[in-house]
Amino acid sequence: MAKITSIIAMLLALALITPALATIHYVMPNYTWQLNHTINSGPGWALPLPKLPARNSTSNSTANPFTNSTSHFNTSSPFSYYTYNQDRIKTPPDGWQGPAVTFDNYSLSVYGERIMLYSGEFHYFRLPRSHELWCDVLAKIKALGFNAISTYVPWMLLEPRRGEWDEVGWFDLTMFLEFAQMAGLYVIIRPGPYINAEVSGGGLPGWLQRTTPILRTADLEFLQAAENYVVRVADLIAKWQVDSGGPVILYQVENEYTMSTDSYKGFPDNGYMQWLIEKAKNASIAVPIINNDAWPAGYSRPGIGVGEVDIYGHDLYPFGLDCSKQDWPENATYTDLWEKHTSMSPGTPYTIPEFQGGAFDSWGSVGYDQCVKLFDDVQARVLFKNNYASGVKILNVYMIFGGTNWGNLGHPYVYTSYDYGAAIAEDRTVGRPKYSELKLQANFFKVSPGYLTAMPNENFTDGIVGFQINSTDNQLVATQMTGDSGTFYVIRHRDYRQTDDVAFTLKLPTAPGAWHLPALSSNFVLSGRDSKLLVTDYPFGRFVLTYCSAEILTWNSYNKTTLVLYGNIGEYHELRFTHEWEDPILECSGASLFAGNGTTVAQWTIGPDRQWAVVNNYVYIYLENRRSAYQYWTVDLTPAFSEGASSIIVYGGYLIRSAAETWLEGRTTTSLNVMADFNQTTTLEIMNVPLLARTLTVNSKPVNFTVNDHGNWVVTIDYEYANNTGTPDLVSGIEWNYRDSLPELQSNYDDSGWLRSVLTTNNTDNDPVLTPTSLYGSDYGFHTGVLVFRGHFRATRVKAALNMVTRGGSGYAVSVWLNDQFLYSDIGSVGTDGNQKLYYLPDLEVNYDNLVNYTLTVLVDNMGLEENLYVGRNLMKSPRGIMNYGIFDENVQATVMEVDWKLTGNWKGEYYADQVRGPLNEGGFFAERMGYHLPGAPLSGDTSKNPFKDGLDKPGVGFWSAKLTINWDVFYDTPLSFKFLEADDYKTITNGCRALLYVNGYQFGRYIPHLGPQKEFHVPDGIIYTNGTENHIAIIMWAPNEGGAKLPWLSLKSGHPVRSVRIWPGQMNSFVAESYYDGREGSY
Repeated sequence: MAKITSIIAMLLALALITPALATIHYVMPNYTWQLNHTINSGPGWALPLPKLPARNSTSNSTANPFTNSTSHFNTSSPFSYYTYNQDRIKTPPDGWQGPAVTFDNYSLSVYGERIMLYSGEFHYFRLPRSHELWCDVLAKIKALGFNAISTYVPWMLLEPRRGEWDEVGWFDLTMFLEFAQMAGLYVIIRPGPYINAEVSGGGLPGWLQRTTPILRTADLEFLQAAENYVVRVADLIAKWQVDSGGPVILYQVENEYTMSTDSYKGFPDNGYMQWLIEKAKNASIAVPIINNDAWPAGYSRPGIGVGEVDIYGHDLYPFGLDCSKQDWPENATYTDLWEKHTSMSPGTPYTIPEFQGGAFDSWGSVGYDQCVKLFDDVQARVLFKNNYASGVKILNVYMIFGGTNWGNLGHPYVYTSYDYGAAIAEDRTVGRPKYSELKLQANFFKVSPGYLTAMPNENFTDGIVGFQINSTDNQLVATQMTGDSGTFYVIRHRDYRQTDDVAFTLKLPTAPGAWHLPALSSNFVLSGRDSKLLVTDYPFGRFVLTYCSAEILTWNSYNKTTLVLYGNIGEYHELRFTHEWEDPILECSGASLFAGNGTTVAQWTIGPDRQWAVVNNYVYIYLENRRSAYQYWTVDLTPAFSEGASSIIVYGGYLIRSAAETWLEGRTTTSLNVMADFNQTTTLEIMNVPLLARTLTVNSKPVNFTVNDHGNWVVTIDYEYANNTGTPDLVSGIEWNYRDSLPELQSNYDDSGWLRSVLTTNNTDNDPVLTPTSLYGSDYGFHTGVLVFRGHFRATRVKAALNMVTRGGSGYAVSVWLNDQFLYSDIGSVGTDGNQKLYYLPDLEVNYDNLVNYTLTVLVDNMGLEENLYVGRNLMKSPRGIMNYGIFDENVQATVMEVDWKLTGNWKGEYYADQVRGPLNEGGFFAERMGYHLPGAPLSGDTSKNPFKDGLDKPGVGFWSAKLTINWDVFYDTPLSFKFLEADDYKTITNGCRALLYVNGYQFGRYIPHLGPQKEFHVPDGIIYTNGTENHIAIIMWAPNEGGAKLPWLSLKSGHPVRSVRIWPGQMNSFVAESYYDGREGSY
């Protein structure tokens, strides 16, 4: 009886608020359709699909597209399944004249068609060797619904020695741009020349330390130094811009050119910016040129004259960069962004070239797990929607995939991982809820062109004509954005940190009139920390959504109209839309529908199960909870042969990469092919299937399917779990071969091949030479890894003291020996980039007739060159090495002995031997100089010392290498990492040591246990082989203290295997050509 009374009340309410509905139809919720699904326990959000009533079933709806043979893989091209998206880079219409990319105060346009540029930052140089993995990440960005990526170009890798250009292998920019085009993604290219990016020197090459100019200015010497790079990189990019048929859509000059020292009066140097702009234009760069202020400072904005860019942009990091602070900061949802934009650059689309998608983590900090926790899906939906409320039309998420600071790539404050807490993890998995949350948002904008001309109301959260929001204690605010097609509202907490549920009502102005909502209940609720992007007068297909309190994921109007809405479990929602039917047929499950006179109204409360409503067997509305919505994918059909078909909607699956139609025999019907990855047995529901499609293939293999009552195709894909977890025991299961990697301590060591310290001056601004000859590594071409010095002197007195000042960057270490006798070490601490030490030498042997030779051996760890964020300071030129020294009398009053120094670093310095792995991968340890870390290097045969059981018993450097074979099913993408198992006593046994991990010649781990936090090092497929090919594993351990050191036990950790179509037979051919140990003639 209570239920009937409630229904009558709702009918009366509807009649009161909708007098135009002369005839009312009511459909009871269908509670018989019970959905039984559970959250997947494996990685990723992949829920088993609830089964709808089936019709036209085939004999078998379960298939495994991976079994028995590999013939379903197209091996003719290693990137065949990416080319499906190629024509999503727009091509010019017939007769097009003028630039391909234009803009106004609303948005970008490509060949006259407005687009919202939704981009994610992906640094190709942080994922080396395997071009196939570039394609994998690009496909995962495309699957998000993004239409662009952004990347820096690192000067220090392309011009590692002045005047020479080195674009090969894993830093082949041309190939990366080609793959982005194959993936259907535009590219925001950011070649600097300064890039920051938490890389060594901020991307500036180390040889600049030998030049005199003020960096990042129009100082003639700096322009001369930069010209080769600036011109050549612009020439290269011009060939790949949209006007040339490529993917590059925006060209950024410089990076965060916003800060200078107080003492430098020449900032901003607009002449420098103008020089960069002219070099780009002289290279035929035709796409808009942009900048990125570090904050809304207005530098280089259009209208200033000299140095003005085409489109002004600024970065935005509302949470700062400290993942240890888990509490949300105050006032991070800025309400004045639109006002600042219109005051500085009113004629350009609002552009944020870097919006916070996470944060880098530093030595001694908390680890990326905490960054993932802080920058989660909740943060994404609150802060990102504040951008939309501010009218942003060009948005780049920094980072969307972080990658790895492998091979000494990072600057001093970051460790090996550059995961960034990004949506796509360092191991390329897409299981973080933030990935799915961004997928919801990006896919909304793909189908909402009305947003491109929508502008925020002038007062942002106040004074919206005809609009009203009423909430408990006035806790909520809203921003209205009105455009040519629909109106958009962002509703959020006034204090965005609030976690309480807040009830609210709305008065919404719409084309048919004003509506007081909810109409059929007392209130809506904003659930905890949340923000909602709502619409009114919103066209979808040939219908108009008058209002909707749930958020839109996507819609598709091909052959029928599908609309997907979502919200949080427990929320009450309503919608109203207009159509041409006077008396439609209504069906629903978990909702209530009312219709009459061309209008349908729905109400529902979101539950744990899928809900839906159908109007006239043509409009299918899916009413999902957020976790269920995370299972949706919108996939472009490329190519599509059914007239009018352009995309499909897929529910289910770990990752849907692409979809295409292919002609069947006779070319009157087609087959629909879906390329997808699976991490468990999964049911896919495919909506808006092309009309010509008759058969279905998944990963190019035919599968059987059923058609449910909604006309959607349903297929279950079997997943056979691959036992890709069996890994060798790295402590006792493989044979470790030992070498002494500090033979410089031996009395018979020959350093005649070393560079002698002969330079008496240098050009650094920060530390002029205080020693008789320069002992700065970069003065001699050594910019990366450990530096080794040998100082020879003759004893002229028994008692003496050594005073030495060294620098290597934050957290660096230094060790000093006299002959083979250990003197002292500093193991390093976070924030300390230099060390001064006075040490009284042991009594020296003096023979005035034949002076005794002594040798000082000094190790200085170069943690990377400093960035150069502040113009005028030239911090990048801070040297690494020995800043000052002296051998004094016992009273430290006078210098009593002169020292003749030699030094070395990575083998051949700027003329580095390993052309495949590039200029930064190796340092100056003996084993690195000799190439013993490379695959094919001979093993020593000395198995007497194990790095974990034995280690070293005194200060020194040990090198261990071993052969490692892993036999896994290579058709599964299985993340793999090396993890040091730090027990409670790990700081005792490691005793201040630091270690480098090499895998097949690539340095993929810099382990400093007393600094932390990283103890697990992901190594991507292709760097390590899991197909039975032998791997060469090497560890270099520097024991700096008395008593030596041992490493914690090391294990291989595997992730959940994903059956992936990024893998195909012969996959190894997609990797950059390997280089092997060749003896390194002349190495010492």
